[in-house]
Amino acid sequence: MIANQRLVASDGYEVALFPLPYLYMTQDEGGNFTHLGTYNIDLIGYKPNANAPVYAPCTMKVVQYATGFAAGNRVTFQSVDKVHLPNGALDYLTIGFAHDPHPPITAMGAEVQQGALCYHTGAYGQVTGDHTHTCAGQGTFIGYTLRETGHWDLANRIHYWDAVFVNDTQIIQGYNHNWQNWEGSVEPTPKGSGKKRKFPFVVAWNHWGYKH
Repeated sequence: MIANQRLVASDGYEVALFPLPYLYMTQDEGGNFTHLGTYNIDLIGYKPNANAPVYAPCTMKVVQYATGFAAGNRVTFQSVDKVHLPNGALDYLTIGFAHDPHPPITAMGAEVQQGALCYHTGAYGQVTGDHTHTCAGQGTFIGYTLRETGHWDLANRIHYWDAVFVNDTQIIQGYNHNWQNWEGSVEPTPKGSGKKRKFPFVVAWNHWGYKH
């Protein structure tokens, strides 16, 4: 997605979008280090490739801020309303980002509109280079789970390509996953979000213990 991009389906629900203008993966899920046995992936920017902007894939709310070096200043968001996902679901989206030295939005409950700046790539924490360590989940936030490999990811994890569409995203390195564009009908003028807030947010303070 690009800055300030909005995409709302004709039913009034937002379409979840990939959070950077370029899809440039440097480590796949299940890979080495903190990705072993998890659905975590690493993303970098491309023009610029450092301190690159990360945009809200949908209108979201902060549900956890794990501050400090060990956690990499991880901010976890949950969509305010249900959104359309590439796996065909209309459900809440949970998504976490790590390694920004100065996250722009950290206050519990703070909302950010789809397409607005919500994070940056960075090198804060135990990292080897500038990127964001990220994972997506389907449904309301229920915390992080320690997998058998000793690494953490979202308890309600889903593959990233099942979580966000890549409309207006340039794919540089996507590891040949099934990235999809939203091809359904859309509202001609997005109306904003927050119309269907039916469920309370669940906050769990599990830490994402990892080392790159």
